[in-house]
Amino acid sequence: MSARAGSFSFDRKDLSRFLFDLYDYEPKLLRKLISARPYVCPFEDIERHIPEDAKVLDVGCGNGALLAILLASGRVKVAVGCDVHEGALASARMAAERTGNAGHVSFLKIRGFEELPADSFDVVTMVDVLHHVPEGDRVKAVEEAIKRVAAGGIFLFKDMVEAPFWRRLAHNVDDLIFSGEWVRQVKTAKVEAQVKAAGFELFESLEIPRIFYGNTLRVFRRL
Repeated sequence: MSARAGSFSFDRKDLSRFLFDLYDYEPKLLRKLISARPYVCPFEDIERHIPEDAKVLDVGCGNGALLAILLASGRVKVAVGCDVHEGALASARMAAERTGNAGHVSFLKIRGFEELPADSFDVVTMVDVLHHVPEGDRVKAVEEAIKRVAAGGIFLFKDMVEAPFWRRLAHNVDDLIFSGEWVRQVKTAKVEAQVKAAGFELFESLEIPRIFYGNTLRVFRRL
């Protein structure tokens, strides 16, 4: 698969191959883990909610896989990725450069969610981030993210499922192995209530199973 805009498929196998080729500068194990993400994370369901030529903020972008996919597909006009880990951001910058569309994206290291860019965005994504945030800070994290959504814009939230138990356990073990954290699941209903109270409508709600895992996807629009 070409990493250039204009010839891109959201087939899971193609996405996996694309990421494996794109991140060939990473250690072998990490490269394989990144390339396995399309089999766990529903990138195709995320992409279809992002308008053409959108201005996108990815909160907790990590090594930039989502933004790299969107850049390579020609989906975004302007993008900003934010994360607390400089090592992950360095990898994200290199991946963006290799898509041929690095001029459309910038990356910012933040110490807290209050340091997110003050601009307004057509789409703000928070993908598999909130369960890593201490429970007492989660309301603030969501509050700061949705502040950046423009009128009529989209807040796209994805995290791991709360149930059934065995899918939740699969996520917990995964995070324990790869991040050293025994995380506590996000209460999706609380996120929904908070975002709706801030003037958004929930227009898509999905539970998406993948292998042993489960994804909770919520898509909101600012009224």
